[in-house]
Amino acid sequence: MLGRSMAIAVLEMHPLRGRRWQIDRGAVIGRGSSCEIRLDDPLVSRRHARVLGSGAGTGIEDLSSSNGVYVNGCRSRGVTPLHPGDVIQLGGTLWRVLDGGLSCAG
Repeated sequence: MLGRSMAIAVLEMHPLRGRRWQIDRGAVIGRGSSCEIRLDDPLVSRRHARVLGSGAGTGIEDLSSSNGVYVNGCRSRGVTPLHPGDVIQLGGTLWRVLDGGLSCAG
């Protein structure tokens, strides 16, 4: 199960193209003041999503947001694993995963 986080880097593609986010530990994403990652997006809920990680990799979980979490255009259900190149949509915000997603054993 994904619990404690490992680092993940994402690049914002919309609305602030080029902004980089480094998420070093499990983080809640949303508009609320208690969120570790705060987005100024009216389509993002106060507590929209959570990034989780383990030795196996990193995933994202929708926190029952109004507009959902999408990974590569598919609505996220439960914890969705993240890989480099994946596109995450939170409301009107789009991020591309740069690194820190699932690692390969071996």
